[in-house]
Amino acid sequence: MINICFMGNPKFALQTLDILYKDENINLKLVVSGKDKRRSRNKFSPTPVKKYAEENDIRVETPDSVNTEEFVGLLKDLEIDYIVVVAFGQLIKDELLDSFNDRIINLHPSLLPLYRGASPMQFTLLNGDKKTAATAMLIEKGMDSGDILIQREMDVDLDDDYYDLEDKLGKIGAEAIRDAIINFDEVYKNRRVQDDEKATYCTKIDKKMGRIDWSRSSREILDQIRALVAYPVAFFDYKGQNAKVHKASLCDKKGRPGEILAANKNDKIVIATGDSSIKLEKIQFPGKKAMDTTSFLLGNDIEVGFVLEND
Repeated sequence: MINICFMGNPKFALQTLDILYKDENINLKLVVSGKDKRRSRNKFSPTPVKKYAEENDIRVETPDSVNTEEFVGLLKDLEIDYIVVVAFGQLIKDELLDSFNDRIINLHPSLLPLYRGASPMQFTLLNGDKKTAATAMLIEKGMDSGDILIQREMDVDLDDDYYDLEDKLGKIGAEAIRDAIINFDEVYKNRRVQDDEKATYCTKIDKKMGRIDWSRSSREILDQIRALVAYPVAFFDYKGQNAKVHKASLCDKKGRPGEILAANKNDKIVIATGDSSIKLEKIQFPGKKAMDTTSFLLGNDIEVGFVLEND
């Protein structure tokens, strides 16, 4: 049996955690995750990874830092063979790297060396890329710069949004991590050094990135909506109200960028862009739930001909 310590926090990590837990060749001895988050005054919620571990009676720890002698000692006491890291959040530093040299495997959802950093799936969509990959790689001191063990490519469909990529890359990434562990000697021997000259980097996503500039092309705006559907959700100002766009599609109507060209149950809401227009399929106004545009228009009026501001 191969003894594994798994480190991760969000939903994206669950498919890898699940496939490792259920593999007959792997003994998932320890799960490490973040602290519970406060949801209200007296209510705290565990991370999805911690919740999975507790539901399956897997030992779980939430240390302030994994880079301590005490924590490294725990891993050694548990006779851990490999550490698997998926969207964990803590930097892995010298104490752990030195003790588990070339035995810490990370899942990075991009076609490395492209999109090193915190938000590769969002930037894949923001840039309209047609391909991406799930990469099982070794962790080293640099940011996502370690040797590649397995890299599995996939096509990005034009209607894929962040949630779609999260699910698809989570699945093939889980399989890549499992295969890298089961066949570690072979994949390690054939590991591939990244070409740093081809590396690109992506920043963290912040709220202001969600503001829609209607002077941009329809394709660029649609890519923005797809990429940011989880956070912060693409948005625009309509008469002082912050309107969020959860889903949209391309339309061939034309007008002045930002002009509302249609707002009815048949055409839905159509807004002109820099080159054509987009049709809003699912929107959300302040204090209301996200809903399909047809339902929204049954109880709300949108002024046709009104021109939205551009940045």
